[in-house]
Amino acid sequence: MGNISFLTGSNQSPSKSIGESIYQLENTSVVFLNAWQRVTPDFQRAARASQEAMLHLDHIVNEIMRNRDQLQADGTYAGSQLESQLNIPRAVSVSPVTRTEQDDLASQGPGNGVLPSAGSFISMEKLLNKIKHRRTNSSNFRVGASGEHIFLIGVDKPNRQPDSIVEFVVGDFCQHCSDIAALI
Repeated sequence: MGNISFLTGSNQSPSKSIGESIYQLENTSVVFLNAWQRVTPDFQRAARASQEAMLHLDHIVNEIMRNRDQLQADGTYAGSQLESQLNIPRAVSVSPVTRTEQDDLASQGPGNGVLPSAGSFISMEKLLNKIKHRRTNSSNFRVGASGEHIFLIGVDKPNRQPDSIVEFVVGDFCQHCSDIAALI
């Protein structure tokens, strides 16, 4: 009867590569912005691209953090190239924030996301942790002056109290993740 696993996907690895997820996150960002910026915005396509992007974003974060944790467990993280990459500033964070400020992020209207006040730079490592602990109902975006896709997320502390609002440029994040992927 032949091998039909390519049809059923039964022989596929449960974990896709981080490189593929970075590539797909970049692509979904482009598709999202293209759908959003049409003369008549294609909200359905934008929503689909956004949902797919979140899957890739989560995979990227999990893979990088898993590798960091393994190096820490092995006692080889301190002074490593991975530590250096994770210490590079990659996002802007406003903290503390209120629940109302987090809720306002979504109610500003799609494409109008802004930080509630001036923030401070945070490292890639902190950004990855904040992405991991984001509130799924507290996010927004905007298109920057140069056409860049800027993503904003509300983040809670482990006790589910408001922690921060963070923004980062998706393209810069993907490039930084590619640099990290080359190390892991």
